[in-house]
Amino acid sequence: MNNHTNPTTITPQLIDTLKIEGNKILNSCKALNRNTKFRPGVKSITHKEYHNIDYTAQNIILFDLLKIYHFFASTNENTSLTSKFILIYIYEKLQGKDLSENYNSKILQQLPSSKLFDKNIEVIENISFFQPINDINEEFSSSIILKKINSNEFLNIASFLNRMALLMAQSDGKVSKEEKDVLATISNKINNPKLHIANSKYEDVPIDDTLEKVMTELHELIGLEAIKENVENLTNFLKVQKLRKENGLKVSQNSLHTVFMGPPGTGKTTIARMLGRIFKHLGYLKRGHLVETDRSGLVAGYVGQTAIKTDEIISAATDGVLFIDEAYSLTSGGLNDFGSEAIEVLLKRMEDLRENLVVVVAGYPDEMETFIQSNPGLQSRFNRYFTFEHYKPETLLEIFKLIANKADFKLTEDAEDKISEIITRVYEKKHRGFGNARTMRNLFEKIIEQQANRIVLLDSITENILITITEPDVPEILKTVKDILVFND
Repeated sequence: MNNHTNPTTITPQLIDTLKIEGNKILNSCKALNRNTKFRPGVKSITHKEYHNIDYTAQNIILFDLLKIYHFFASTNENTSLTSKFILIYIYEKLQGKDLSENYNSKILQQLPSSKLFDKNIEVIENISFFQPINDINEEFSSSIILKKINSNEFLNIASFLNRMALLMAQSDGKVSKEEKDVLATISNKINNPKLHIANSKYEDVPIDDTLEKVMTELHELIGLEAIKENVENLTNFLKVQKLRKENGLKVSQNSLHTVFMGPPGTGKTTIARMLGRIFKHLGYLKRGHLVETDRSGLVAGYVGQTAIKTDEIISAATDGVLFIDEAYSLTSGGLNDFGSEAIEVLLKRMEDLRENLVVVVAGYPDEMETFIQSNPGLQSRFNRYFTFEHYKPETLLEIFKLIANKADFKLTEDAEDKISEIITRVYEKKHRGFGNARTMRNLFEKIIEQQANRIVLLDSITENILITITEPDVPEILKTVKDILVFND
């Protein structure tokens, strides 16, 4: 199909709109280029091989505009002339050229008929050379940068990108269901950027999530019966508090900040993630996403940088849950350690964001008690405690079988018996660092490696052979138990 058969889609109204939008975005770019925080913000998400390039705001906006263009190009092979015209017009505006001042409306309407029209698209593709880090390839870079530096231009640029997406969706005169879905995806990514912070993990709430889904997943978890009850009790309490507020009654001002006490691999991160989703669905948090970090994500090695680093993590977690694993390590470095600085920043921001942030700190019980008691501010802000216990052997076996099932493996009866014996012996000799579910994952990986070594030598390999774990695939019991205990040390 020849896209150049319908140049009349470039209407005078569209040109006027682009002129207005182009002036707005250029002014925003100029303001950002004057902002001393902008270029460091850009560098923080730039691939390290390109740190020597001095990217401007125009580079970042063009990069994101191309991403929107590609979203719609992927849904329609014959990307409309209007979408291409929008891209070309804004590109020229970002270079300081206004097509509507250089050419009259009639000439601009005929522009798509030019032989060089598609060539211009190739030029724009090639010149947009910004190189973000791999973790955010699917995100909008401008949104991430502006959120990280807390720029006043965030709303202006987010609104601009959303309007450009809508114009491209409407470019053929109608918006299909698929294009509506694309618009929703784009809007969510622009307005709720997935912030990249060193030494941390970020996880958003699923788009189609509901409170019912969270509670179903909670009850499907293996083990954790006491924790499930704690979460359900908290959920019921918050539901009733919400109803009381809606009816004009007084509500209890209980803090949602929580201490998780327990050994590794017992589901603490999973529960923290679920709490964020629950708080969102009940209206206590706007987004409910989870930012997971530890000491390395909060503490820097020299004066002044810890406050900046901690503040950046907290900004990323705002409207969601900040999960700090092994939080006690913040107080274990001695008098000259910067961990105390991170705690002071955390306490201040918890007060400033008391309705927009939930902090969950986690670690071994004894150390967490010492940690909370080390600072009066921590004692006053954390008054909710969840205790996670080691999984029992039968629960660990169920976890192992679930891991295997999810990976399309099944166990023979004798293989299961041998694995059960390994788990029982490990459990009897466990110490507090025993990895629980993590240990089951490591054991599973060791077993499927041994299975691969066995079946690769077979002359004929069927699907049943590929998915079946047999007794010879399970390593020798005593050696495996010893290896696991050493590994957990």
